[in-house]
Amino acid sequence: MIKKGIALRFEEDYSKEISFAKSLGFEFFQIWFYNGTLSVDTLSEPKEKSIKNRGFPIILHAVFDMPDYEKYGRKLLELVDYFGHKEVIIHPSCEKENINKNTVFSFKEKLETIYKELSKRDIKLYVENNSIKDVFFNSVDELRVIFDSYPDIGLLLDLAHTNNYEHLKDIVKMRFPECIHIADKRFGVDHEHIALGTGDLDFGMIFKDIIPNYNGRIILEAVDSNGDIIQSNKVIDRIFGK
Repeated sequence: MIKKGIALRFEEDYSKEISFAKSLGFEFFQIWFYNGTLSVDTLSEPKEKSIKNRGFPIILHAVFDMPDYEKYGRKLLELVDYFGHKEVIIHPSCEKENINKNTVFSFKEKLETIYKELSKRDIKLYVENNSIKDVFFNSVDELRVIFDSYPDIGLLLDLAHTNNYEHLKDIVKMRFPECIHIADKRFGVDHEHIALGTGDLDFGMIFKDIIPNYNGRIILEAVDSNGDIIQSNKVIDRIFGK
């Protein structure tokens, strides 16, 4: 059964966001872990305690640049343990180093340590594909380096990070996704996350012909406004018959 979540708008009142999410049938928040902290501006420290006390489920989305695996990997593990999670997302980035043909292999080495620590805890790791704008970890060949090396790592497929339908098909052929970021995009734009139904993606076709019988997490990342969320949620519910 599809489990529907939404990326937290970190500048909005956290308790109000919970009420809004619940009213639309969302079951959990995706919360960014970035530069060593949880991206929730409206909660007092320690943020993890405030989040846990409110009782609404979350999944952590760690945006890690190359130095961050050593700097913040231990803190991420501590947070996963604190929340009692069995899943975590890593969104790889490479803005602090020059990108070349060996970058993906450097990423593989940095990822290995934290992957092994998560595996010891029986925690599922998802790794996200990037957009072409990010230069790094967008090509199927780069993705294959990670997913062929670590069969237990799940693909978090960001639909708005795909270049075109052929690119999307090639990614799914390489590894069927176990978690999906859903947002619309225009194929003439390298990177954007807009409300479902306002871009070029045919979601009905995608989930019928390219990702058939999908049965995992769906995380909405088109969250600029309440209207975007409401419109996108209607599309999601229509696709999955809710």
